[in-house]
Amino acid sequence: MSKQNPNIDPVKLREADAWYWAYANKLQLMGNTFSLKGHEYQVDVIQCDAQKQVAKKGAQMGFSEIGVIKTLHGMIYNRYPMGVLYLFPTKDDVTDFSKGRFQPLIDTNNFIRQYVQNTDAANIKRIGKALLYLRGARASQKIGGVKESATSLKSVPVDRIVFDELDEMSPSMVELARERISHSTIQEEFALSTPTIPDFGVDKLYNESDQRVWMIKCEKCGEYTCLELEFPNCILEKDGRYYRACKKCHAEIHPKDGKWVPLYPGREWVGWWISQLNSVYVDPGKILKLFQDPPNGNLAEVYNSKLGMAYLAAENRLTINDVIALCGRDPMPYKHLGPCCMGVDVGRELHVVIGCKPNMHTIQLVYCGRMSSFNDVHDVAMRHNVKSAVIDLKPEIRKAREFQEAETYEIFLCDYQEERRGGPLWNDNTGVVAVNRTEICDATHELVTTPGKYLLPRYCKEIQEYAVEMSNMAKILDTDEVTGLSTYRYRKLGPDHYRHATNYMLLASENIGIARKKNDIDKHYRTPRTGYGGALDWMAA
Repeated sequence: MSKQNPNIDPVKLREADAWYWAYANKLQLMGNTFSLKGHEYQVDVIQCDAQKQVAKKGAQMGFSEIGVIKTLHGMIYNRYPMGVLYLFPTKDDVTDFSKGRFQPLIDTNNFIRQYVQNTDAANIKRIGKALLYLRGARASQKIGGVKESATSLKSVPVDRIVFDELDEMSPSMVELARERISHSTIQEEFALSTPTIPDFGVDKLYNESDQRVWMIKCEKCGEYTCLELEFPNCILEKDGRYYRACKKCHAEIHPKDGKWVPLYPGREWVGWWISQLNSVYVDPGKILKLFQDPPNGNLAEVYNSKLGMAYLAAENRLTINDVIALCGRDPMPYKHLGPCCMGVDVGRELHVVIGCKPNMHTIQLVYCGRMSSFNDVHDVAMRHNVKSAVIDLKPEIRKAREFQEAETYEIFLCDYQEERRGGPLWNDNTGVVAVNRTEICDATHELVTTPGKYLLPRYCKEIQEYAVEMSNMAKILDTDEVTGLSTYRYRKLGPDHYRHATNYMLLASENIGIARKKNDIDKHYRTPRTGYGGALDWMAA
């Protein structure tokens, strides 16, 4: 810490600067006195007054404490007159935080305790003149089976929201929480999390920010090195000891000599990225060894918790390039002889994917498009001689049923059932096909990644959108909090309507045969439904 200017009133400095406030009052954190040593990277984060901030960080880097310090300081000095919402993934996380961190912090620091008043609710604290709301981001209900809702996030107007472990929260609950600052003139957001999946949660927010990194100056040559950007080449070994190395001269460098540098200055969000590579409490050699030989092969945990990086194995997510690589030279035809199969995802728009079978082991996408009404779907289905279709059962059950009953070709409504095993179950009486969501997403992943199984028309703007939405899903291992059982599930990373429409099209493809050529006789080729085991049986080479 630099010398204090004798012309500055210490009282006013405490009010203006949250870091100085905590430092000067000798804040007690987990039995230790708050200090600069070993936490040099925290100063700028605490002092930053930007409205929107995101921190992508390794585990145990003190960013939860940063959120608490800034929140308490702001409430005590009336920066947030409407209050603050502190959001956690679950109610259990709220309880753990309140009992394990917040209350001990109050009990051991009288300069804070004097401003805190008890309330009747355990998850609401009055601090100064405003209220601190501690809430879980887990949805309490689904409206109409679709829209997630949480009553605990309603009717809570605040000036500031802290999202603690953003990646573990439902994106819909995050958006619902953001409405709580819509009538504030301050509207502060601080999102922090250990990253998980690329382009999701904290990683996505950080990528949209000014992307600040901790640059360490080399005492020997003056070069600046960001350990996160240079890993693993920045960790060297000499005489059995591992050390952080300058990227230019390879001399040892020290995190205390760093400063924050934005890679993209001027963006709306201020972003901070720091990992355990910069922690003086963690041996950098240990991180390197875990990276080279991860426990139980779990490289994702090393990336996430140690390096503060999002990670996903290639087999768990399609990429845009995976899809674009399937494009051929022929444009989408205006019409097709068929027989064709169609998948329709129902939402604000109707996403339609139509395919045919050039042979018994290949699907060719002949049309994809977005429409505003089922009348438009009818027209495009007629032009492409659709003989089999699968449509999203929800959310528009009535409209889907009406369309199903009005059309002359075979239509089934798809019901995703997570508990289902053993392939799709076709019910001719109800017109519903039940399928496991993870299994059918696996099937379309394999459809794209298996050479020769899926053919796309020539690249165009709609195919680009198709590729984006096909890749906006990631397969993750989800652990049930109650049972402890782990199951792979696909998580939505962004708009994914075309992925679901492709799922439905792939199901519908079970009910058609080889596509006709110009001189073929007019008859409907059809193969029996066979189901799939990770992919449709007819796709087997």
